[in-house]
Amino acid sequence: MADAAKKSVVAERTFAPVDDEDDSEKDVFFDDVMEWCCGSGRWQVLLVSYMSMIWLILPAISMAMMFVGASPDFRCADGFDANVTFSALPADTPRCHPVGDAGASCSRWVFDTSMYESTVVTEWNLVCGRKPLLSMLQSWVMLGGIVGSAISGQLSDRFGRKPVFLSTAVTILACAFASALVTDYASFAAVRFVTGVAMATLVGCHTVMTMEMAGRRTRAAFGTLSGLPFPFGIMLVAAGSYALRSHRQLQLAYAVPFVFLLSNFWLRPESPHWLVVQGRFAEAYTILERGARCNRHPMPPKEEVLAKMRRVRDSLLAREAAAHRATGRGRQGWRQLVGSPILVRYSAVAFFISFVICGAYFGVTFDMTQLSASPHLAAVLSALVELPSYCVFPLLDRLGRRGSLVAFLLTGAGAMLLVLADRRPAVWMALGLVAKFGVSAAFVGVWVLIGECMPTTVRGLAFGVCQTGVRLGGAAAPFVVDLVSDLHPAAPSAVFGAAMLAAGLATLLLPETNNQPLPETAVDIENRTSRKKAAGDLQGVSGNGTALDLEKVELSDSF
Repeated sequence: MADAAKKSVVAERTFAPVDDEDDSEKDVFFDDVMEWCCGSGRWQVLLVSYMSMIWLILPAISMAMMFVGASPDFRCADGFDANVTFSALPADTPRCHPVGDAGASCSRWVFDTSMYESTVVTEWNLVCGRKPLLSMLQSWVMLGGIVGSAISGQLSDRFGRKPVFLSTAVTILACAFASALVTDYASFAAVRFVTGVAMATLVGCHTVMTMEMAGRRTRAAFGTLSGLPFPFGIMLVAAGSYALRSHRQLQLAYAVPFVFLLSNFWLRPESPHWLVVQGRFAEAYTILERGARCNRHPMPPKEEVLAKMRRVRDSLLAREAAAHRATGRGRQGWRQLVGSPILVRYSAVAFFISFVICGAYFGVTFDMTQLSASPHLAAVLSALVELPSYCVFPLLDRLGRRGSLVAFLLTGAGAMLLVLADRRPAVWMALGLVAKFGVSAAFVGVWVLIGECMPTTVRGLAFGVCQTGVRLGGAAAPFVVDLVSDLHPAAPSAVFGAAMLAAGLATLLLPETNNQPLPETAVDIENRTSRKKAAGDLQGVSGNGTALDLEKVELSDSF
């Protein structure tokens, strides 16, 4: 009896009941239900930390071509003995044509094996006229990522976050081993494409789940710190390449950690947000009960929790039905996303920002490889620069999501544009480090902001739109470098800096979401926007002499 009384007191304190009449007029959000049931604590920390371990192994896919596709020095071996080595050839031996015949194409090459015993370049002779085939290998993952980004949101919103995550995890595991075993170029390219599709889908599901599992007050911290293992993953990729100089052995070593993904079949729960939207209240209750037990938080009576969950879903359906009657918009999917002018604006801005940030990220990374004669050391330096960007969540809370993102983008843009003013290598290096931090921090901040300003019913789809922008930006970056670098050595940095400046200004078109509950439908966002407009009108009245306490206007209730 004492325990029951204690639970009742805690429940009333954390989720105070109101009269039925008031309940019918007040929207209920799942964030409040989750906080009421299990609070925020050890469960969320352990769960998000475990889920974030995928960022430790994903660099083995996204960054592997730095070493698997490395291009060692080479010389044309036509006209020389069949067993001739690189060091045995004269230093002035041509690279792409036989000695004494500049009009002919080389048909046989020997490579410098002092750094790498073998890479895909040395195995399939991806040099000279065949070099575009190497660029295509690096592009297949991006092209696959575009496909994965386009379908990940719809799949996760329709079938659930966990089933889609698990199916793509198995696909990635199979592709990781297949890439080490295939022996021809076409098969390797096909594996790279499928890997890109699966990786983009997996990342989209993981990001949505992380945002939905975190509480309102800890969402910024979890959203930023969840990516912290990624720089360490880059360091491990560099360490693996330093220890294993054969690309087949290296790819087998890269594939082994992906076995870790199989543990998600047992340890990763479904998103309770998504379960409640689907009406699967008992499953959502079981997950929250597990969280309450881990957090040592008194769990309210099951009947009350299920009733609150029904209210969350009923409130969601009521808002959607009202919007459907008023505008004819459907319940989920692309119809809801494109049917709301506000969501169209948010999606377009998010797509543009993601495109710019990823393009600038790869552009800066290309320049970072010039900081050291050792590619392994360059990779480690690049990763070290990224580490502070994953600890910016206090700024996200203090300056707000939107203000922080603008600051990060302008910092990176300023550093890139200043490269034009001073051509000293030391200054370029320092500005490159500042730009790398700015763009890395913006990469972290944009996911938090987008996750919080998009409704649950299309959040996965919205992340898919952003992922498409990311992939296109990554694919476009090498072309920017190749096309404008002949104009001026710093021209690529200037282009990326100008784009980041435009992205910073575009960020002002997004809402501030700090300490707001996650919206469930497009109607929640539209109501919040109209309420803010009304608050602005009231503030104007206050300025004309009417005393109003605007702090008492409850904007968050309409989000």
